[in-house]
Amino acid sequence: MSSKKNPPVPKTAAEVESMRKGGAILYTILHTVGKACTEGVTPKMLDQMAHELCRQYAVKPAFYGYMGFPGAMCTSVNSAVVHGIPSDIPLKNGDIIGLDFGVELDGLCTDSAYTFVVGEIPKKTQKFLETVQESLYAAIAVAKDGMRLGDISGTIGDMITKAGYSVVEELGGHGIGRAVHEEPHIYNFGKKGTGMVLREGMTLAIEPIANMGKKSIYTAADKWSIFSKDASLSGHFEHTIVVGKECGEILTIA
Repeated sequence: MSSKKNPPVPKTAAEVESMRKGGAILYTILHTVGKACTEGVTPKMLDQMAHELCRQYAVKPAFYGYMGFPGAMCTSVNSAVVHGIPSDIPLKNGDIIGLDFGVELDGLCTDSAYTFVVGEIPKKTQKFLETVQESLYAAIAVAKDGMRLGDISGTIGDMITKAGYSVVEELGGHGIGRAVHEEPHIYNFGKKGTGMVLREGMTLAIEPIANMGKKSIYTAADKWSIFSKDASLSGHFEHTIVVGKECGEILTIA
């Protein structure tokens, strides 16, 4: 689909407020589960925790059953890039795990991801994760009225590649709102000053996805989990934002 043919419609103030409310709940659940990412805990246990917290906060886990996905959240460990199905394999010291999670509240969706650390990791891994996360916030800063989609994409890609890492080109961010995935697709690489013009009120899920090694990926036999071909570590950070006059406003934060 082309984002030029189907540009996102800016949300109303009431819709943004509902997404802000849902996003705050999402943040609380995601980071509560993230604190439980300790040695010996399994991704399936983390997923069960997410289900229970969704019940407590009266929100719907947006990914559960989406195109047949079996979990409330994607749990991607180490070289798993995205879409990891929650497993019974215990986490161990030195692992990293990307938790990608969405909620639906009042018919509106929000989506966020964070790569958590289990125990202690090497400094080079920490630097990698910090770079990917910093590219997210740099992209949010340019997500303002009148800028272009390529400004988001180019900002992310430039920061990640200049640091010596690889952008996973097949994956990226997206519009969000009444559905988990709406137009436009947001590449994590591209030329600044090109693409669709951003307008105040548009809601986007910006999500840098990068590998420490090469960019090539493959899909596992479960048809969901995507891994780096060279088995290098992968980092994933994401926020749902609303395009503002001066910068993007993060909606998935408490």
